[in-house]
Amino acid sequence: MSAATLHPGAPLDNTMGSMLLGVIVSAVLYGISLLQCLFYFTRYVRDAKILKILVASTLFLDTLHLSFVIHTMYHYLISNYYTHDALQRMIWSVSLEALPTGITAGLVQSFYAYRIWRMSHHNIFLTGFILVLVLATSACGTAWVVLALQAGTYERLLRISPLTISINALSTAADVTITSTLCFMLYRTRPTSRETETMVNRLILFTINTGLLTSLCAVASLISLIASPKTLIYASFYFCIGRLYSNALLASLNARAVIRGRINDVDTNFHIKSAGLRGTHLSRDVFARPSEFTSADELSVRIDRATERYADGEYGKNKYVPPQAEDSATVVADP
Repeated sequence: MSAATLHPGAPLDNTMGSMLLGVIVSAVLYGISLLQCLFYFTRYVRDAKILKILVASTLFLDTLHLSFVIHTMYHYLISNYYTHDALQRMIWSVSLEALPTGITAGLVQSFYAYRIWRMSHHNIFLTGFILVLVLATSACGTAWVVLALQAGTYERLLRISPLTISINALSTAADVTITSTLCFMLYRTRPTSRETETMVNRLILFTINTGLLTSLCAVASLISLIASPKTLIYASFYFCIGRLYSNALLASLNARAVIRGRINDVDTNFHIKSAGLRGTHLSRDVFARPSEFTSADELSVRIDRATERYADGEYGKNKYVPPQAEDSATVVADP
């Protein structure tokens, strides 16, 4: 008896156990997405509206997907605990969870395809090939949702396993094509200075890292499907793919200042003010951003100094000349 049919006595470690692990990891990645969204909306307020809509859409889809998978696990492990017949039937949420994942993947991959279109000087054939892979993945994913809703049981779901394999294979092909194309275009760029070369190297490394996670997750899901088609081990990886896509998108948007070499770590604002004999006050504001820091394309540093003047030989006797003026220096670095 195949484990994926979930008949009485079938093991749950490679079925419900696998899905439960996928939900836990997906919830952790969702928390990271929330943090990255907070950084993005507070630090890149001058971005185009289309980018903000894209980020908000991926966050909404992540929330919807997490709600679906949590409902799935609660239905099987809590509401229908000890009910063996319920384990054999597919709940609607486990079928619909693939829909927000597919839409998120399509949006993020289309965003990268647009970048390739601009970097390749509007190469229609290259961009078109990537979009064909993206559209094919989306079409197969939509068909899988419809067939899964009609299947009703996990035993019937096994009949559409070739379609499930095709979805993961197409998604992997799209990710590998996008990552390799971006890296090749960046590598082909002729740097005119050491600063430009460093920036290009950072872009290549960052592109590989962001594209590698989604590709490895899709490959792991594909291998699980081929090696163990009668289990739900692949679900533990598939539940996380959508979160990895959204995190890759947010990471690429939030890392623009770092890639430009403007800052060494997280884009955090430090305000240092001298207060005379009272010492120096240091405040760190991680999320709030003053008006001069609202653009990702500029970096402003303000240094305020208060100078106390003492008569000769009178230092330490509290006899000093009041400061006449406060020196102020502002440095603005444009890209």
